[in-house]
Amino acid sequence: MTKGIQPPAFLERALQYRFHRQELLTEALTHASFANESGLSRCNERLEFLGDAVLELCVSERLYRERPDAEEGDLTRWRSALVCAPNLARWGRLWGIPACLLLGKGFRRGGPNENMVADAFEAVLGAIYLDGGLDAVREVLHPLPLPEVLEEGKDPKSRLQEVLQGQGHPCPRYELREQSGPPHERWFVVEVSCGEQVLASGEGRSLREAERCAANRALESMQPVALSGEEG
Repeated sequence: MTKGIQPPAFLERALQYRFHRQELLTEALTHASFANESGLSRCNERLEFLGDAVLELCVSERLYRERPDAEEGDLTRWRSALVCAPNLARWGRLWGIPACLLLGKGFRRGGPNENMVADAFEAVLGAIYLDGGLDAVREVLHPLPLPEVLEEGKDPKSRLQEVLQGQGHPCPRYELREQSGPPHERWFVVEVSCGEQVLASGEGRSLREAERCAANRALESMQPVALSGEEG
């Protein structure tokens, strides 16, 4: 085990799930940078692919059961909010994934970014699915704060626009500030502003996801008063 990294058992305690095949959990926590430096044949990318599909199924199923009167459009919007990278990273941090993730030397000093944690979260779900089946995945997902997102209802960009216009401010403006990563794994950073004031920034694996993240962060930080520098 790399110095300073928590052992897989640390994550198992957070999950309240014991792996029968420990090698699956180790693979789920192995970033490609670590695998390349260590000469390993496997990293967590294949498990991430599997976990992404498993997560979408479980979230869709739970939304379908818990919101029997919701229309398809609402269910789709809620699912998108739940499985976006910022939310997956938040869930991953609740489990303690950043402390367990095996990274290459270039990433260790700054620690895993949001995208790495989100990917590892999906990889862990893929590993649980192979180790214990769909019921095991449902069990580890159940304690996570899904209702918090379900209560939000509307798309965060729509809600932010309504809040600002309700206070007499202009519509929010979204600007792309950074774009990085290889073509198959792009990472976007977006700022949302109102007038001359920057409200928040957000990141994501698509421009839309980054804008939604920025809008969510702006809503979390806003107070029900006029923006600074403006008179209400």
